[in-house]
Amino acid sequence: MRKRGWLAALGFWLAAPTHAGLEGLTFITEEYPPYNYLRESHLEGISIEILERIFALTGATLSRDDIRYYPWARGYDTALTEPGTVLFSTTRTEQREALFQWVGPIATDRVTLIARRDSGITLENLDELIDADYRVAVIREDIGAQRLEEAGVPPRQLQVAISNVSAMHMLEHGRVELWAYSEDVAFWLMQEHGLPTTDYMPVLTISESDLYYALHRHTDPALVDQMQQALDALNRHGVLGDILGSNIVFNTEDYPPYNHRAADGSITGRSTERLRQALKSAGLSAHFRLLPWARAFTEAQLRERHCVYSTTRTPEREPLFIWIGPLATSTWAAFTRPGSRVRAATLDELSGLRVGGFRADAVGEYVIEQGVPVIMATAERENLGRLRAGLIDVWVTGAQAAHTLAQEAGVDLRHLFDFHEVDLYLACHPSVPEPFVARLQAALDRQPAVQGDAPP
Repeated sequence: MRKRGWLAALGFWLAAPTHAGLEGLTFITEEYPPYNYLRESHLEGISIEILERIFALTGATLSRDDIRYYPWARGYDTALTEPGTVLFSTTRTEQREALFQWVGPIATDRVTLIARRDSGITLENLDELIDADYRVAVIREDIGAQRLEEAGVPPRQLQVAISNVSAMHMLEHGRVELWAYSEDVAFWLMQEHGLPTTDYMPVLTISESDLYYALHRHTDPALVDQMQQALDALNRHGVLGDILGSNIVFNTEDYPPYNHRAADGSITGRSTERLRQALKSAGLSAHFRLLPWARAFTEAQLRERHCVYSTTRTPEREPLFIWIGPLATSTWAAFTRPGSRVRAATLDELSGLRVGGFRADAVGEYVIEQGVPVIMATAERENLGRLRAGLIDVWVTGAQAAHTLAQEAGVDLRHLFDFHEVDLYLACHPSVPEPFVARLQAALDRQPAVQGDAPP
């Protein structure tokens, strides 16, 4: 059965019970991107999308416009005291277990202590936090504050902020040494507010728990069960995976040292390992494939939920993709073989020579734009063979790639000159979900700064 068909059938089945529907509940959320947040007066995010799917499956005549948007502390107090309220996204903890009924999980969230990178702060445990007497920005009733209170951190060290943005600025301006908050959300907010995320780092994880919809404890259990059944059905049929950004494909090519196939057949390389580390840190997954460059690039342009790396970000390519990175820096250079009579120090001096590049590669395209014709190969490795055989006079490519390929082949190259430097990115089809993009970008930003290329 097609997805639309089973959704319609399932929605009819879930909506069939005669008890009061979800319209009798009040749904409350807060600013907690990428799960739930306000953008241009409209609610967005993972939890919002999932809840709308639940509304559709259960036949509820509700939409995201019916969801109330409160500061966290107010929403939490309301869900505790007013029957028929649903608060999300809420971390399910032992302390909160009996206070609510629960529908989920939606996603896994990690709460960390975040410091400025130049602070030099390192922590092995919360006892060290207490001993150092660091001030920590927290939000009242937030899981970060609750975890620190449970661990015995003195109230004098906990600086209560009125919002997550306020807490972020407290850390930015040095009014506190640390911020206790969801790592994903914190780095998302930094990006949104123009803070350089590489200036900050997580120093200690204090909670790793699942996020749920938390319903007032006296809510009709039949409504709780109806919501849970709908969520479970979305999960079984892959809809949750679509929303959360599962089943994303990362295409790449054979272009060492950034991306290439290892001796054991796996895909590795500098850019690949950065992406794997970021995916793990963000709790995301992707399927890696190694293809000829032109095919890898074209698939990312035309196929939904496909990306390609390591990709040069150019003005022509800018509107075609969503860009995540940078992953690495590449210096473009011109090479010839030892003993060649070629003498050149600029691209202009290559005129009249046979210059080799490869199809759909940004280096060759750039050289052509500068008025120098380029003979295109189908793959970068071919150019090394063509240069050795005298079929081309000059090879234009990334300097690190050229040195790596030449070293692997036991071939010497003569470096003529460098002519450009670029950052390399993961370029994604616009269909890749925004939460996936944001979480992966935040995870990359948390990694140490990327160093420029240098020949081995």
